[in-house]
Amino acid sequence: MNRRRFLARMGAIGLGAVLSGCAVQADSPTAVGPATLPLQWPQDLPDAHRIVEAERGYKTLRLYDRTGEHLLAELASPLGHSTYVTLDRIPDYLQQMVIALEDRTFYTNNGVDWSAVGRAYLYNLEGQGVQGGSTITMQLVKNVILPPEERYQITYERKMKEASLAMEITALYPGREGKDQILEWYLNSSFYGRVCYGVEAAAQNYFGKSVSDLTLAEAAMLALVPQNPSQNPQDNFDAAKERQQIVLSTLVSTGYLTPEEAESAWLEPLTIAAPQSTAPPMAAPHFVLFVTDLLQQDYGEDMWRLGMSVRTTLDLDAQGLAERSVTEKIAEYGVPNNAENGAAVIIAAERGEILAMVGSADYYNEAIQGQVNLALAPRQTGSSFKPYTYLAAFEQGYTVSTTILDAPVTYKDELGRDYSPVNIDGGYHGVVSLRRALACSYNVPAVKLLDMIGVDSALNMARRLGITTLPEGMHYGLSLTLGSKEIPLLDHTFAYSVLANRGFMVGRPIPEPRRASSPRPLEPAAILDITDYRGRTVFEYQPSIETVVDPAHVYVLTHVLSDAEARRPAFGASAQYLVLPDRPVATKTGSTDENWEGWCMGYTPQYVVGTWIGNADRRPMKRLLGSTGAGPIYHDIMLGLHEGQPVVEFRRPDGVLDCEICAVSGLLPGDHCTTRVTEVYAAGTEPTEHCTTDKHAAVVQEPPPTPTPIDPETLPKEVVLRSPEPGAVLSGVVYILGTATAPDLWYHKVEYAREPGNWITTELDYMKTNQVLDGVLATWDTTAMANGPYQLRAMVVDVSGNYIETPTVPVTVAN
Repeated sequence: MNRRRFLARMGAIGLGAVLSGCAVQADSPTAVGPATLPLQWPQDLPDAHRIVEAERGYKTLRLYDRTGEHLLAELASPLGHSTYVTLDRIPDYLQQMVIALEDRTFYTNNGVDWSAVGRAYLYNLEGQGVQGGSTITMQLVKNVILPPEERYQITYERKMKEASLAMEITALYPGREGKDQILEWYLNSSFYGRVCYGVEAAAQNYFGKSVSDLTLAEAAMLALVPQNPSQNPQDNFDAAKERQQIVLSTLVSTGYLTPEEAESAWLEPLTIAAPQSTAPPMAAPHFVLFVTDLLQQDYGEDMWRLGMSVRTTLDLDAQGLAERSVTEKIAEYGVPNNAENGAAVIIAAERGEILAMVGSADYYNEAIQGQVNLALAPRQTGSSFKPYTYLAAFEQGYTVSTTILDAPVTYKDELGRDYSPVNIDGGYHGVVSLRRALACSYNVPAVKLLDMIGVDSALNMARRLGITTLPEGMHYGLSLTLGSKEIPLLDHTFAYSVLANRGFMVGRPIPEPRRASSPRPLEPAAILDITDYRGRTVFEYQPSIETVVDPAHVYVLTHVLSDAEARRPAFGASAQYLVLPDRPVATKTGSTDENWEGWCMGYTPQYVVGTWIGNADRRPMKRLLGSTGAGPIYHDIMLGLHEGQPVVEFRRPDGVLDCEICAVSGLLPGDHCTTRVTEVYAAGTEPTEHCTTDKHAAVVQEPPPTPTPIDPETLPKEVVLRSPEPGAVLSGVVYILGTATAPDLWYHKVEYAREPGNWITTELDYMKTNQVLDGVLATWDTTAMANGPYQLRAMVVDVSGNYIETPTVPVTVAN
């Protein structure tokens, strides 16, 4: 060890003794005492001479698919974003700003500011953590010489390394000339946001000029950006303006500027250049840009300096399938209904890996804002949020057989206004089980359920599952369960992957630079491994697992979401998009108010798929729902993913049991219960009381013969309710007979009302899409209804939303 390095190391050990000694006095349970520090001093300090090599420039970044054989993109640092400039081309006032803000003793210290160390001593003595007073030279060491994995560690050892190397570099480059060289390196290596490394790149990117041409005001706006690169003039002008004032005030306090000069600079109008666009990558552009952004957040300038080769999680076959599905189905279903854009995400369930990401129907189509990544843009989710509410309810002891009244209800919102949820079909369905309410996606029962369990329960469930866009401190009303808050498709799909994994979150731990600000412990993996230009491994993905929800509750939820028969009455012909022909699949759709967008989310044990349809500018669609718009994309992707794959059933965990119940009451069957079903329960939530009603033994009418097939093109738009006749007395299950036809039929339904205006869709069948000519319109189960007078009516709705209805028919229920 030469004398220079020995002295630098001794000085750093003194610094470490100060930092750790104060931690001992602060009674930190993890503190390292001064007597132990020399024994822990690392023997593999980087060579300070590397500063010259590290400053020589940036290397190419290469992104590959998951096989490592197919190059997705080869990215160089954007033109002008890594231009080295000598100190004589950097205005003196910008140099003075950086020195005043970062290291006022720069030209006199030996690489370590001992007065700052003293302040750190007092700071740490109060038990507030590791604080070290980094100088410009120490920051240069951190940015350029220390290995990437050490740069964000908050440890005494890192500070000691920085201090030792800073003193060694100062000794290597002595005097004023040496200090100028260190400042030049620092100004050329600091990260200024938006992939700008160095003041020349920042000046070109933000102001469209060389750093030598920056005005005092422009330089002041850039000087503090390295402390928080996201607060740059393009991404956050207001914050950058506030920090400009800090810079100018600091130079006034040092005497470099007069108050008048500072005020003049503050008032100077600034012209910020538009963000520079880069040529889009050849393959999976939205995914490539997503990964590039992750690398920038996690590695900063090292994403360029290390010459990274990144093997991503992208499966080119899955990506191609998703891209074709989005493009073709948007053209087939979307464009005719004013929906020009779509997005899709595929995640491999067991490893939490993103296999495909499609952010728009066409990345290169400016007319649809194709470069906007709609897989990452937060949007209202509609009813696809409801599983989070129901899962939270299951945790509280509610079950699939719990009954709830689907009938008109009004709440008061936080401003005292009336809030009256409605179902998408415009009617109500009486007493329904939670299984039927969720499977058929009824809105009113979902809102009532959220009111019963509390908004915070569903909110916390969504956060636990991995949703990141529901921050604390905001008001969330009952419309939360209907998807009123915005969530990115990627987050939504990742949350559904927890359901696919039986309540376990599988993914990548949030890297340290982003960990403190992340509301979840894991994220979906987009990178399998990274190697540098020398072939050394920088990162290798190993899935981590976090337990989120009891698997028994998740299984019950999955049992409902995969129940095709339970949802059939609500979805009619569109139900075909929500199932697979040869295997179970759990599916949930979502449609937003005003037809802004539609969702279709779902999973098998192997794959999780999320799809979205709509417009980037939020123009409403026409007549499309989640099932009829996003559903065809989802179905096409699911079919392609599972072609040739073995059938895998949803694994039934311990703690789940079957129980026979009364289909009407949801309780254990009593002597009079003639309609019984077997339901699934998390152990301990099954019913324990027996049904005591005596109104189940009802007479059921014989159904009429099946009608002859008819040609819709030859039919008029007509609706007739023939039976029951006015004044009829009814009991049991009643067949409603009549005619419901239209050349452009969307659906028809029959409704009943006990009170004027409170129309409820008949219990067993509604929103049918078949043409009926003098046949069965619907069935109406009156067995559990209160005796008394009712009104009946039938309705036909065409694909344009226009409808016709019959006159009301008075009847009496007498069971």
